[in-house]
Amino acid sequence: MNKNYIGSNSKNISRAILNWGRKNFVTYPWRVTDTRWLALVAEIMLQRTRATNVVPVWEEFARQFPNPESVTRSTESHIKKLMHPLGLSWRAPLVFQLAEELSRMGTIPKDKETLETMPGLGDYSASAFLSLHMDIRAVIIDANVVRWICRMTGEKYTGELRRQKWIRNIGEKLTPTRAFKDFNYAVLDFTMTVCSRSPACSDCPIIRHCAYGSLSMTN
Repeated sequence: MNKNYIGSNSKNISRAILNWGRKNFVTYPWRVTDTRWLALVAEIMLQRTRATNVVPVWEEFARQFPNPESVTRSTESHIKKLMHPLGLSWRAPLVFQLAEELSRMGTIPKDKETLETMPGLGDYSASAFLSLHMDIRAVIIDANVVRWICRMTGEKYTGELRRQKWIRNIGEKLTPTRAFKDFNYAVLDFTMTVCSRSPACSDCPIIRHCAYGSLSMTN
């Protein structure tokens, strides 16, 4: 397979991933919350952390801090203690700073450019929040997605590739115009369970479109 092949077959690949995702959707609490503030906090907590580890911490955070203003009435040290089980202690001050900024603004921005400059957020978290919680189409590119695209195209995987234009271009072609939310959830679950670090190629619905998967079938 190559980059052009994946691009020209993007609709078939997207359709297969969507079908897989609808059958294998994982119901995490932040995926069903109506509170966008808490959904935004989840995207920060999920950075470099397994979703299953985030669940109890996020649920306790949601109980104590249902809105940004409730955080500003607390202390940074309390937030740090609450988030301690997740590791990466640098996130707690950023959540506090984010709450302060959102309290001043009175609303969560709806444009990616503004979001990704806010404390604790970046390209991926802003895109994930917009597409999954604001119903605004955005392409999500994290390390797992890059690894998946590299396997499909036969390119050697490195974490720095997510900044490459060709990765973004394939992500754009794969992400549907309408069903982008379902697709992005499917990709997140698919790259965590099937096309993970130790891929389960025998369970893959798009193996015939994947250079890595096709090779595994011949071995």
